[in-house]
Amino acid sequence: MSREIVNLVESYETKYNPSGTEVGNRVAHRELGTKVRELVESKKINPERVNFKGLYVKLVEEKQLEENVVASAFPVIAGEIISSVIIQAYQAFPKIGDRLVRTVPSRLEESKIPGWTPIGRIRKLKERENYSQAEPPEEKIFRIRNHKHGGLMDLTKESVFFDQTGQLLDRARGLGEEGARTREELILSTVVDVNGDALNYGALYDVGNKNLLTTNPLGVAGWENVHTNLLATKDEQNKPIWVMGDRPIMLVAPNLWTKAEKLVRNEKVAGDNGEYGNDENLARNMFDVLVNPYLDFGTTDWFYGAFNRQFRWEEVWPLETFTRVGQDTEEGFNRDVIQQFKVSFYGGCGAVDTRYVYKNTVA
Repeated sequence: MSREIVNLVESYETKYNPSGTEVGNRVAHRELGTKVRELVESKKINPERVNFKGLYVKLVEEKQLEENVVASAFPVIAGEIISSVIIQAYQAFPKIGDRLVRTVPSRLEESKIPGWTPIGRIRKLKERENYSQAEPPEEKIFRIRNHKHGGLMDLTKESVFFDQTGQLLDRARGLGEEGARTREELILSTVVDVNGDALNYGALYDVGNKNLLTTNPLGVAGWENVHTNLLATKDEQNKPIWVMGDRPIMLVAPNLWTKAEKLVRNEKVAGDNGEYGNDENLARNMFDVLVNPYLDFGTTDWFYGAFNRQFRWEEVWPLETFTRVGQDTEEGFNRDVIQQFKVSFYGGCGAVDTRYVYKNTVA
């Protein structure tokens, strides 16, 4: 695979830089980077089969560019291959957070979202009577603070010299997975209000917000209670909200997973003795079960509703990868870093309503 990549480099340098100029070299490598990205995405280049040491020898050492690595094609190729591994690992990481939020683009450090704005009433009109404005009677603002998250990974001279390609790609995958895991934790912690700041930097689940059901343990009776409460939800004009327009989600801690799955799968209702009688289980197939690993194991709290109607992920920018040649950095001089890779995403999660999800507690 490395031989084929070296041949590709030579063909692009011949095509785009026949005079051997510095400007032509940059053009050739820019076009080469686009081609390498295309080959990786189409799986015609397998990162596992790329020999970074062989590439470094051919593109840097044999061309006597060790003091000017940036002039070689090596950082372009390494950047495209390693960045693709990071992104693929990020995308492959198992995620449930996207089912619980609505992702909305943002350009602000603090997003301010209009909320609780029911449309004015549409009324019956007589012939020739003028239409009236059906505008929201009031507007309340919900704030979500967005933050930048990121990390670095180094490609060192030792990792190339000792041909640690497998370890390098494993670190790249780990960086991508950690980016996905961090975003998941932000979302999954917010929707259960772990820090008590999900609603305008304050507590979300509260008796005053009418979304906290106490003494409502997970079970048939508990589900019937919360499901009925959702069906009876009203807006500020005391009009029903069709909160069940989406399939409800039950979000539980790992220790409640089996109980939740039995509730949604069993055809009959189990009695106090654990035996199933003749009563039909109305909860069967009525909702989806998701497990939130960031809820304390052993908790009896559970959550139910239409999450993505209540929570937003404000996305300033999604996960991106950046690279720079180590010689341009202090790390390059002090620690023999050939190239650095950075991942970054910027966003925040918060609630923009209180009526679509209930927290249920035993006590």
